Amino acid sequence: MTENSSLDVVQFSGELDIDRREAVAAALSAAMPPRPALIDLSDVTYADSTIISELLRFRSRAERGGQRIAILVGASRVARVLEYAGLKDAFAIFEDRGEALTYLHDTTA
Repeated sequence: MTENSSLDVVQFSGELDIDRREAVAAALSAAMPPRPALIDLSDVTYADSTIISELLRFRSRAERGGQRIAILVGASRVARVLEYAGLKDAFAIFEDRGEALTYLHDTTA
């Protein structure tokens, strides 16, 4: 996880499957409310349902803490996985980093 003065960035790469569940959970738990969090999955080549479960768990905690989150998928296959899982509307999903950052910093939404 990286931080700047106004948000947390949690970046993942490679394959995210059951073998990396604990690492994913730990990285997501480090992004603390109320700071906005950018979950960068743009370098992820594979994600299974275990990771989707961790994202949903994180989303639930973020909502309770008033934390805004954005998921950056870039051109990765993860966007399709999230869409097929019916989560397209459950997350603010972006292909463009600038748009994701604008969303996170928009205090009017």
